[in-house]
Order: sequence, then C-alpha cells, then structure tokens
Amino acid sequence: MPLPEVLHGESWTKITAITVLPLIIWCAKNGRTITYGHLDREIVKRGWGHHVMAVQYGYPAGTIGDALIELEKKWGEPIPPLNALIVNQATGLPGKGVNYYLQRYYEPDEDVDEMTLDERKAIVEEIHSDIFSYEAWDKVLEEFEMEELQNGLEVGQQDDTVSLPGREGWSNEGESEEHKKLKNYIAKHPESIGLSEEFGEGIKEYLFASSDRADIVFQNNTKFIAVEVKSVISNESDLNRGIFQCIKYQALLRAEQISQNIPPTSKSILVTEEILPLDLQNLADRLNIKIVVHRVN
Repeated sequence: MPLPEVLHGESWTKITAITVLPLIIWCAKNGRTITYGHLDREIVKRGWGHHVMAVQYGYPAGTIGDALIELEKKWGEPIPPLNALIVNQATGLPGKGVNYYLQRYYEPDEDVDEMTLDERKAIVEEIHSDIFSYEAWDKVLEEFEMEELQNGLEVGQQDDTVSLPGREGWSNEGESEEHKKLKNYIAKHPESIGLSEEFGEGIKEYLFASSDRADIVFQNNTKFIAVEVKSVISNESDLNRGIFQCIKYQALLRAEQISQNIPPTSKSILVTEEILPLDLQNLADRLNIKIVVHRVN
C-alpha cells in the first residue's frame, strides 16, 4: 500500500514520523525503548534533521500511532502501538499523548488518563512485551515501502545524561580572533540564527545596569534577544558556562523590560560552531535555552 493518508504532507511532523519509523521498528525488533532525547540525538547525528525540544516528538509519535491504526484496519488485525516505545527518561513511560493508543489497544476498564503511575506502568510493560514479540514489523515496513534500518542503536548507549553546572570560573585571556569573528558575523546577520531582518544589526558588547556585558543584543521595538557566542575553540566548560550566561542575560533583559512597563518576553540564544555534547544539549533543553549551530571559523 502507499503511505497511509496520515503520513501524507510536507510538515515537520509527518516528515519526522516517516524518517524515524524504521528506527522505532528496529527498536521493537531488538527489545529496546528509546527516550525522546535519545531520538533527537539520533536524528541530528544521522543527518536526518535538526535539533528540537524533546517535547515536540510527541507529534510524530502520535502520527506513527495513527498510521498503524490505518494499517490494522486494512489488515483486519490489531497492531501493537509502536509509538509507546518512545519514552520519557525519568519515568520510562511514553508521554500522556500516547494514552489514547494504549487504551485503544489494551482496552482497560479504567481510563488510562485517570490511572495511577503504577497502574499505567503495568499496562505499558504489557504493551512493550507485545511490541517486542510482534512478528510482522518487517511486513509493516514492506507495506509502507520502507527499507529496514541496518545500523541501529549502540549497545549500552546513554544519551540522556545532563551536564551539571560548571564551577571553573572565568578565563583571564582576552577575546580570541575566532570569538570576535563569530560575534561580528552573527551581529550583522540576524537571519543566520533564525531572527527576522526586522531586528537589524545587533548591539555588540551590550552593557547592562549590573555591568555585565552580553556578546550581542538584538532589538526590534519592545522585543529583545540576547546572544552569547562560543566559537570553535570553546571547550565543554566554556560551553557549559555559556548556557548559564544565557540564563543571566535573559533575566537582566526581562528586568529592564519590567522597569519600562514592557512585558518581560526577552529570550536568549547560545550560538556555537559545533553540535553540543549531548549532556550539554540536554542541560540547555532543561533550562529552555535555544541552541543554534552556525559555523563561521
């Protein structure tokens, strides 16, 4: 059959669902779950797409569930909800958006949304067992005209650790040429980090009332975006520090807005020239700091 109707379209959700489906089937055939953060890392590492916040993967996960529902209607037999293998690191359970698929497949007497954590865990364990023992995953790939994934997940891979705040302090060295070049480029090209041209050229070495200085601040009327840049020569300690610098600059900008009776909507962006190590990316996600990778040097 051609792709199910629910997978038609050019949206990020549909493209991501199609892209990761063979990987999730690989997980099913190899008795593995995959966390939202790990899934994001695999997508970036394999060149399938860019980094997004882990919570966004609930949408393609639901689309995969809907695609299998279409297929089971055609086959006339139940298919375990494959999207239940995408789980939260802390709980080992799929997000609440998967509850509909759990309930539809397992048909418990009680609404899954109303269940205790232990009750939901028990159902998920049963469904995971069904997913791992299901013998028609290759047939699903064939039906969707998809290739089997040959290179799966590494054994024992840990992809959801979070870097702890660093305590190394500041460097006494002056600004490097690499840092200056990256800062100057980003200041002149807001579009390179996803900002509209309406922001214009950013203010370099923006001075706060606290005497702190941000590498760049972009302003468009009452909108402010602070940018910290870390060049190709930055080590992990410097990158860790950059995340917390973004937290500080965001708070300072919001304080300035409040003092001027402007809604405190300022945000911060950390610009790097390399993909962050996973524990640092997870830290940035947890603190809601946007990371943009843009190579200049």
